[in-house]
Amino acid sequence: MTSRPESSEPFFLFGETKPWLLPPWHTSDDRVRGGLSRSILSALSDNCALFEGHLDIEALGGAGFASQFQTTAAAEGEEDIARDSFWDLCSYDGLEIDVRAGDDKVYTLILRDEKPQDKRKDGRAKAGVNWEAEFRVNESGEGRGTDEVRGKKVWIPWSAFKATYRGEEKEDAGKMKTGEIRRVGFMMRRYVL
Repeated sequence: MTSRPESSEPFFLFGETKPWLLPPWHTSDDRVRGGLSRSILSALSDNCALFEGHLDIEALGGAGFASQFQTTAAAEGEEDIARDSFWDLCSYDGLEIDVRAGDDKVYTLILRDEKPQDKRKDGRAKAGVNWEAEFRVNESGEGRGTDEVRGKKVWIPWSAFKATYRGEEKEDAGKMKTGEIRRVGFMMRRYVL
């Protein structure tokens, strides 16, 4: 995953020059709400990652989600300073994902620009505003949605990211702080329509 610059060299968040470090990718599946979905992100030998799992839509009445995320500091191997660490991507105009194999399913790229909050009494993270953009790549490498696809490289400009809170669009969130990206994640989900 890289950020495409307006005029400078690309910056790799993961892949190419930055390995997909494991762990500290964290699982956030619908099991926290009684669901049965599960996800895994595995590092591969060619400096790529495989996001896979099972999206269960029965346990929660037609809805479900499976996701993996990583904080900025964890990507740098410094989990203990995560509260004050961030990627400064303000000189870039979006993110590019190199998808090795498409499956024609909709995925969501999630960014967070807020400092991590203290945890709830049960030890789980408190909900916050996420910035989400959906993308889809079929087996032949053609894509559709809020992205631009070249081969199997999915380009997502900052303007494609929408603010959400607990999966619902949040219109009063302001503008994403691209100079303070603190967390990145991938999700597959299904809503009850």
